[in-house]
Formats: sequence, structure tokens, C-alpha cells
Amino acid sequence: MILVGLGALAGGGELLVRAAVTLGLRAGLSSLVTGLTIVALGTSAPELAVSIDAALVGSPGIAIGNVVGSNFANIALVLAISAILLPIDIEPFVLRRDLPVMLLGFAAIAGTLLPDGRIGTLEGLLLLSALLVYVVWVVRVSRRRQAGGINIDVAGDIAARESLPGVLARLAGGILLLSLGGHWLVEGAVHIAARLGVSEALIGMTVVAVGTSLPEITASVISILRGHGSMAVGNIVGSNIWNTFCVLGTAAAITPLPRGDVSVAMLGIMAAAGVALWIFCATSRQINRLEGAALLAGYIGCQAWLFS
Repeated sequence: MILVGLGALAGGGELLVRAAVTLGLRAGLSSLVTGLTIVALGTSAPELAVSIDAALVGSPGIAIGNVVGSNFANIALVLAISAILLPIDIEPFVLRRDLPVMLLGFAAIAGTLLPDGRIGTLEGLLLLSALLVYVVWVVRVSRRRQAGGINIDVAGDIAARESLPGVLARLAGGILLLSLGGHWLVEGAVHIAARLGVSEALIGMTVVAVGTSLPEITASVISILRGHGSMAVGNIVGSNIWNTFCVLGTAAAITPLPRGDVSVAMLGIMAAAGVALWIFCATSRQINRLEGAALLAGYIGCQAWLFS
């Protein structure tokens, strides 16, 4: 069920992003706005589908563990492997703007979960509101600086030639595959947790988190191999921001999420990875191979510790 679910999530995410980008270009949206909204949401679509389904079926540990584990895996696994392949230069605006927002999101998760042990509906709506403010802010700043648009695979002329019914059919198919894939992945994860006698949060932070981070892994490795290291960092940091504010916010807005068996140590591991990334970026404006290896070693050690 997990393997089939991952396949459905991958296919559904691809269909959804391509169809939504085409619709955005048809509607006259700039590549910048399309990238910051539709493409960014598309890379977080697997986490969103899994967390919503987990919340609805009464498995909040998987919903929260998936987000916490994905944020951790994006930094200590995906970005670490990318840095080992090729040292990554850090753009100044990422250090000044996006990384602090990501760390603020990590603090928001702990700040909402630790006092009363839950993320309520109001807190979920506040997270979504904060994401909206961030997107509007980024768009305005980028336009003032005349920043270049975000690269996407679907060009405007191709979008104009595609038939609207075909685009809508792909959009519907993507949503359907994401829904089914998220459900199958959650069901498989729940059964594995029961058979192994471990918590659902642990499975959510490990197996499910790595599975839903596959789009980020693919995008980052391709960016590195093509010599666009800064794009890999932007992909990871942006994905973590959307995971925190959009995925958790949406799931909590639908139904309150109790912390359950998501331990303080799991939240601390995610926060420590974020702080380590900020330190690496602030000291040398680069993530070198040694720092990438240190992040990867930390990831492997934390996984072994969690299971032990």
C-alpha cells in the first residue's frame, strides 16, 4: 500500500502541477507568481494529501510527524546530499528573508503544540494567514527588485495551445491520484506501525516523510547536476515553509490536531537541523561538502536513535 501510494502521489503531483501551471499562464499570471504559488504548493502536495487524510482518519501522529519529518529530511537528507555532490552558494535574500521565515515556522509548530498539546482550528487559520502574508511580501519585494521569474517546465506558448478540457481532465486526475495515494500511504503506515509496535508519529517522521520528500529530492539533485545550487536551497527552504504553514495549517483548519505521540525530541531534531542550516549559511554563505556530510551523518544518527 505504501509503494502504490507513493506512486500515486508522484503521478498525481505531476499532473496537478502541470495542469495548474497551464491554467495560471492562461489566466495571465506571471511566472514569478505562478512559481511562488502553484509550483511551490505542488512540491508540497504529497505532504498535504497525506496530512489531511491522516487528520480525517484519526491519525494525527502521522499528520504532524509527516511535516516534522519532511522538514528534517529536506535539510539533513536532501540538502545534505546536494551539498556533497556540489558545494552550494547561498543567495543573500535567502539568508535574510526565507531562512528566518522557515525558522519562525519551526518555532510556531513548537509554540502551538507544546503549551496545550494540540494545533487547534484557529491556530491552523493563523498559519494559513501567515503564509498568505509571506507570499504577498515575497511577490512585492521581488517585483521591486525586478527579480527574474522562477523557471517552470510549461512555457506560455505551449499553455496557449493546450485544450481547456484536457487541462481540466489532468487537474481532476491529479487531485484524484493525490487523494487515493495519500489514503493508501496513511493506511500502509498505520499497519506498519501496528505490526512493528512503534508509534504512528515515528513512522510519519521516517518512512512517510522520506516518501513525501521525493519531489524535493528529485528537484534538488537535478538542480545541482545542472549547476543551479541556489535553486536547490530555494526549493528546500520554500518547501519547508509551505509544509509548515500550508500543510499543517490546512489539516488543523479541517480538524484540530492533538500532538499525540509526537515527542519533544522530534520537534527538537527538526529545530536543530534548521538552526544548523542557518549557521552554515551565515558563516560562509555556502554549504560545503563537509557541512553536507555532517548534516547527513546527523540524519542517519537521528533515525537510528529514534528507532532504538
